[in-house]
Amino acid sequence: MRQITFRMLQVYGKDRDWMNYRINKEVTAHHIVKREDGGKLEWDNIALLIPTSHEYLHIIEYKDEMTYKIINKLFKSINEQMREPTLKQRQMMEYLLMGFECEYSKEINAKGRLLIKEKYLKR
Repeated sequence: MRQITFRMLQVYGKDRDWMNYRINKEVTAHHIVKREDGGKLEWDNIALLIPTSHEYLHIIEYKDEMTYKIINKLFKSINEQMREPTLKQRQMMEYLLMGFECEYSKEINAKGRLLIKEKYLKR
């Protein structure tokens, strides 16, 4: 685990990531502003996600750019408050994810499998 991720866990809590998934052991650093767009691995540009939610977020980015942008704005506001996501923020995240899931629940990926995997629904 990177030092910045470890330090952020101390501030933001170790129970759930920012997309409401339970943290088991591994946490990844999602760049709110992408590296290729100049985003740095710095505290105010990182969201704490487990690998499953990080993978899912990039599927959302690919399929629904507007939802992806809203989620990143939510991440930015969580970062600015310097404490774990509030109940209202967690409810907003759940609303966004459920909306995406409703829209794309029957969509098939290039390999002929459902786009939204079972593991993405276990929050």
